[in-house]
Amino acid sequence: MLVRVSTKKIESDTMKGVEHTVYPCWQMMKQYYFLGFLMFLFSVLLVAADAKKDYTLADFMKVTKQEGKKQPISYDTAIMKFIDGKNSAEVDLIGAVHVGDKEYYTELNEIFQRYDAVLYELVAEADTKPPKASDRSDDGNHKSVLSSFQSGMGSALALDFQLNHIDYHAKNMVHADLSPSEFARRVSDRGDIVQTLYRILVLGVKKSNDPDAQKNELKMQGRLLGSFFAADPTLSLKRVLAEEMMNQMDDATWVIGGEGSAIITDRNAAALKVLRQELKNGKKKIAIFYGAAHLAEFAKSLEKDFQMKHTGTDWIIAWDLTKDKSARK
Repeated sequence: MLVRVSTKKIESDTMKGVEHTVYPCWQMMKQYYFLGFLMFLFSVLLVAADAKKDYTLADFMKVTKQEGKKQPISYDTAIMKFIDGKNSAEVDLIGAVHVGDKEYYTELNEIFQRYDAVLYELVAEADTKPPKASDRSDDGNHKSVLSSFQSGMGSALALDFQLNHIDYHAKNMVHADLSPSEFARRVSDRGDIVQTLYRILVLGVKKSNDPDAQKNELKMQGRLLGSFFAADPTLSLKRVLAEEMMNQMDDATWVIGGEGSAIITDRNAAALKVLRQELKNGKKKIAIFYGAAHLAEFAKSLEKDFQMKHTGTDWIIAWDLTKDKSARK
């Protein structure tokens, strides 16, 4: 028996079936796309949370004030800790202030005893150790211009000079810097002197066109002048300088370091070469004792090149800025 069925009916029923089939699939695809997007977003957030920090000088130096007070009570340097969990090694970055309280250097000498090796900065021939204060003459013949300036600054501020108090002759102190000839060659190859002069010019032009920068400059000059008429001129001057050094430090670091320089980048590379050797020799607890301007690059290198993780930061008082020397109490 032949039965005629309308083709329109078949087409209509078929399309309904297709519609019922396609619609749930499309809904499922949308759900999967949404879940996939959520997973992608979650992974991005995880990566962002674990991203390498862009370190600045503020991570290694700070001026401490009492809550609700304007007057600074101390000028502090950091001990930033990094761990290599795979090899059970610890590397700490210890910021150096070249003129500070005698108590600051005493505390540092005690801290240094905890390490297998303390890598220190000094543009000198390999394994050179600064002469002990008792062995140095006071005629200035063996002082560099920079050392003479720092020593004079310390005297003016009633502070002590780093080389007079740090025990560089301890067995765990390791020289980690360029030699004078190598440093001079790097400066020449990079054209650092010209670059530094150029950056000084650029910074000067930038500030001359910035009303706020000019206002802050005049304010700073006024504070410096006012320090000489304060009840305690030395303490007042130290407070002004501590705050101004923090305000100007990023600009100063850019001027001397730029996007790479002998004084920062190449000297850091020399220190990291020594660090690799000390780690290879089995040292598990190492400190790098360098000027604070070097530490941001060191921190980035420890994370990127040594696969270390920042675990915390301690602070040491370099300058006690209280009248009664109570900041350390």
